Amino acid sequence: MDALDKTPLITADDFHAETGNRQWFGTWLGGRVTALGWGTADFELPIRDEFLRTGGTVAGPVLMGAADIALYAAVMTAYPDGSKSVTSDMTMHFLRRPAGALLRARAELVKTGRRIAMGRIEVRMDDDPRVVAHIAGSYALP
Repeated sequence: MDALDKTPLITADDFHAETGNRQWFGTWLGGRVTALGWGTADFELPIRDEFLRTGGTVAGPVLMGAADIALYAAVMTAYPDGSKSVTSDMTMHFLRRPAGALLRARAELVKTGRRIAMGRIEVRMDDDPRVVAHIAGSYALP
């Protein structure tokens, strides 16, 4: 990995082509990576009824899943074998009630090492600029 070259190694279309060729959690969850930069990814997920808890709150595992997909995409922008990486740790902090029709997750790598990539993800709902959850995670690299 050339630390000076900050050109993303994949595009959003590349991500969907790579992940669309296999059955995985992201296929069931749905959503779409909407933008990629080197070490960053934006993911959007339309909220379905089965994602809601009583009272219309989006369930925590849905937020965690969206965050994981966003971080996976960010890792793939920075590492040639990023598609072979696996989640090694994720911690989520709920900041406010997640409710709305569209979940938006933005991931950003904060450390790109040889064995591990660490990142942070902020989750927002609809067009509200307030963060509903902050997630820190890491991926083990092949």
